[in-house]
Amino acid sequence: LPTTCPSNKMEAANGNAIAETQPGVVVIPRSVEFVDTRKVRRQTESTVSCSSSASSSSDGAESSTDSIDAYFEEAYIQKVNERAKKENEQLNLNLGLPVDLTELTRRDVNTAELSVVKRAIRVPVRIMLHILHRFLSLVENPLFRFWSRRVPLKFRQQLTFVAWTIYLPIHKALIGRRSGLHPSVSLEYHALTSMMWWGRLFPITIKRIRMALSQLHVCHPCWAYKDFIKPASTDNKHLTKRSNGEKHGISGHVIEVYHQMQTKLTPTGFRESVRNGKHDEMIVTGHYIQQSSHPSEKVILWIYGGAFLAGDSTGNLGIAEKVGLMSGGRDCFIPNYRLIPEAHLDDALFDVTLAYEYLLYERGIRPENVTLLGVSSGGGLVTLLMQALVEARQKNESYVELPAGGVLIGPFVDYCTPKGSMDAYIKHDLIVNQSVFDEGIPYLEVVLGCHKKRVEASPIYRSFIGLPPLCICVSEHEVVYDQAMILAQRAKNQGVDVTVGTWKYMCHIFPFFAPFVPEGREGLEFICAWLKEH
Repeated sequence: LPTTCPSNKMEAANGNAIAETQPGVVVIPRSVEFVDTRKVRRQTESTVSCSSSASSSSDGAESSTDSIDAYFEEAYIQKVNERAKKENEQLNLNLGLPVDLTELTRRDVNTAELSVVKRAIRVPVRIMLHILHRFLSLVENPLFRFWSRRVPLKFRQQLTFVAWTIYLPIHKALIGRRSGLHPSVSLEYHALTSMMWWGRLFPITIKRIRMALSQLHVCHPCWAYKDFIKPASTDNKHLTKRSNGEKHGISGHVIEVYHQMQTKLTPTGFRESVRNGKHDEMIVTGHYIQQSSHPSEKVILWIYGGAFLAGDSTGNLGIAEKVGLMSGGRDCFIPNYRLIPEAHLDDALFDVTLAYEYLLYERGIRPENVTLLGVSSGGGLVTLLMQALVEARQKNESYVELPAGGVLIGPFVDYCTPKGSMDAYIKHDLIVNQSVFDEGIPYLEVVLGCHKKRVEASPIYRSFIGLPPLCICVSEHEVVYDQAMILAQRAKNQGVDVTVGTWKYMCHIFPFFAPFVPEGREGLEFICAWLKEH
């Protein structure tokens, strides 16, 4: 991990370009050509300083004003939209195909601008997709139950990696570097792009998002990380029972948490400030991963993502354990929280805050030994939690201590009308594509309400004064890039120690693909290096 130094310049990864930077945020640079960032880090270790804008080309993050209204002025919105559109024009979109296939499937396409051939093909294609959508709606539930309950996890993991092992060399030989956003990304990422791009053509539902995210641990078996993670200790003689990690696909011991809390000290909420909830709301559930025979001194509170619509603690067991191991053998607690539309964003924040207090007052972990880690929308909850802790202390409503810091992986922190990268990059993002966007974004207005309430709920527009150190890992070409950089800039301007790592041409939460692509591994190593120092 590069260290901050008095210099105010940073060498780009190719060793030639020099980018002006500001102190406060460390940025891992990427060159036009794909390079080994571990070598880059060694080369720039003595010269790397900080940058809160991550790159001089990001106009959406360059605003130095701290006025919230400035982010909603028409001139600013037009500026960030044009920047994102111009950036898209330089990318290899649609797998390098000469035609945009989404024009044949999406409802919001202006058919008058399409050619006669496209208009003729569009109707039967949409009819076929609708029939397939209806058919899957009938069979997806029993198929998923069979896959997740009847098929052993180990077999699902082996099947996934055998399929990838067969697919990757075939893709390298036939397609090579022609499908990704840029030729400079790894061959593995080109292959991943060719495989995942097609999801944008098919209707996505909340049920399908939840099904997919519940299976994340299939992609993170222990043996997929054997080249760069030392195995956890097998000395379990001090455990109350034999390690049960194998059935969960991990090497550590999994403790299923179900604990009734008596009180919640930190008031939270946007509809109204709430300290305690109903009896059933005061229950903390989730999974606690103990890496070895003794509980670790430092613990990661892992808040999963899923646009507040999906996600669970079980699906995140694999990746959370690996981050804990790579950051010094830390235990991880992954609490469950309520999702929308069944619940409100207030309820999710309530549950996450209660989980933090559970670690402090029930498990006896000192706050300076707890680091929060949020993924996507979980990054928003992590930021809101820290802001709620600071606000409560300022109002003398609570004296709950702040954690050691927060890690934000592709943080989703702006819940207002999408603009800039959030609006334009759905055309190529592999995770938040057009179909996911169409399904998820409308719920923000339904749940949060008018623009004013959405601004109040968005952590990006709240105060950052008094927050602990932050680490942000983001891609310059993912949907949340603009808002992540605004968050870094505003936090830095308000005195927060912020560290940012950026990668080019990657999709949303790309570190989750560490077992498959080298860029994902680099992102994971960057995060864990920061965790070791905090």
